[in-house]
Amino acid sequence: MGKVTGISGRFGARYGSTLRKKWKEIMEKRYDEHQCPYCKTTGKVIRLASGIWYCKKCNSKWAGLAYTPY
Repeated sequence: MGKVTGISGRFGARYGSTLRKKWKEIMEKRYDEHQCPYCKTTGKVIRLASGIWYCKKCNSKWAGLAYTPY
């Protein structure tokens, strides 16, 4: 059996372990379930573009960080 690499496993042995670990950490934060700052629901927040976040429940849109909404 091979290693369990998670989301960065698609890179294989390329790009170095440090870069793969950093990329994995950022992407896991990005795809976590986030809480809407307006209606406080969890799991309905999506990223539209870099820094633009949207809540599907209350239809609010706001500017946040690139990979996390706040």
